[in-house]
Amino acid sequence: MRWQLRPIRRRPASSFCRPDDMTGWRDLEAAVDRRIGLAFGESVRLSFLTGGVVDPARPAVDIDAVLHVGGDDSKPVGDNADRYRSRLALGQAELFIERSTYAGPMPRQGDSVRANDRAGRPWFEVAVVSDRYSNLIVLTLGAK
Repeated sequence: MRWQLRPIRRRPASSFCRPDDMTGWRDLEAAVDRRIGLAFGESVRLSFLTGGVVDPARPAVDIDAVLHVGGDDSKPVGDNADRYRSRLALGQAELFIERSTYAGPMPRQGDSVRANDRAGRPWFEVAVVSDRYSNLIVLTLGAK
C-alpha cells in the first residue's frame, strides 16, 4: 500500500478569534481555578481590621483558599539554556481567593490572615489586594 499526503484543511484566521470563543475561555479559566482551589485549598481566617483593631462592621470569616508561602524552597524554571528561579521572598505569601464562592467583605491593606491548617497557625498581614483577575482575588501577604 502506498501512502499519500493529503492537504490540510485550514480554518480562516478570523474564525479563531470570534467574540463567542472568549466566553468559553472564561468558563475554562473559572473551572481550572475551582479545581486548583479544591486540590490545594486550605482553611484560612480573614480578620478585618481598622486602625489595627478588629472592625465590628466586618466580622472575621473562615474560608478555603490557596495559600502559597515563600521561602528558600524555590524551584528552577526553564530548560538548561535559559534557567531562572521563581519564588516569593522569605516571609511573603500570596492568598488566592475564588471570587465566585467568596461572600465576605473585600479585604483591605492592613487586614490579617491566619493559616488555620498549618503548624502554629501563623498570621500574615495583607500588604496588597488585587481584584484584577477574572475569577480570583489575590492578596499579597507579609509576615506579622
